[in-house]
Amino acid sequence: MKRIAKKLVFAFDGIEPPDGFLKFLKEEKPGGVILFERNVAGLGHLRKLTAKIHSASPESLIMIDEEGGAKSRLRRGFPNPPDPRKIASEDIHELYRIAGEALAELGIDVDLAPVVDVAPPEHILGDRAFSDDAETCAESAAAAIAGLLSAGIIPCAKHFPGLGSASIDPHIAVSVAEEDADFADKHFIPFRAAIQAGVPAIMTTHLVAKSLDSTGEIATFSRTMIDILRNDLGFSGTILSDDLFMGGAGRFDIVERAFRALSAGHDMVLLCSEIAEPRDFIEALDRRFRNSR
Repeated sequence: MKRIAKKLVFAFDGIEPPDGFLKFLKEEKPGGVILFERNVAGLGHLRKLTAKIHSASPESLIMIDEEGGAKSRLRRGFPNPPDPRKIASEDIHELYRIAGEALAELGIDVDLAPVVDVAPPEHILGDRAFSDDAETCAESAAAAIAGLLSAGIIPCAKHFPGLGSASIDPHIAVSVAEEDADFADKHFIPFRAAIQAGVPAIMTTHLVAKSLDSTGEIATFSRTMIDILRNDLGFSGTILSDDLFMGGAGRFDIVERAFRALSAGHDMVLLCSEIAEPRDFIEALDRRFRNSR
């Protein structure tokens, strides 16, 4: 049970974790807890909240999406960088270092950033991407990662294998790469740079890229895609799934999604909607593994 719990990142609703959730954290010590705007009533409140979570389970990593600009979970009083596309290249390291130091002071362990997808301004990612030029994305990603690492924050590069190639938002439905012959050559460049910069974690997304996995499986459930990240790109850090409650991963119930993502080789999976009985979820997932081939 605890072995599986270490691979799961849970969420909760409201600005205070329910007593049952805190008890669950203390007893099962899951891999992480992810926070959203719905959990934050101000920076002072956030500081107390992270202390409460860490007190219940010091081993659980507290995660947040703090990319800068519009994709920010924290607003008033937080040194939120501008939208990534709008940051001058020479300012990236310093802005992410400042944001990282503020996150660390607030008790955050992991920033699920930066976005390293190669995407134009009109893409579904909008200004969350640094550029539509792969080399610019690579340089920007490396600078952002270095800034966060220097502040003691764990960064996470996303969304592998490259969401900039798709036109469908994976929050809504499965994304399909609009591929050309140089898909990997183009979209892997920033991920290679992130790995070279020492990024400890990479997040996959609910994307079909048939030039990489001819079965048409989404990266979330694709052993082939994880093998590419491990063997071809040489990444030895932690691989996270994107939120398994997204529409793009919705072919199966949530236990089956977690089972398939972990079976594909993910080290941790994100469960960004509240699960009423997380212990029951873990037990069901444990049964699914024991009953599998």
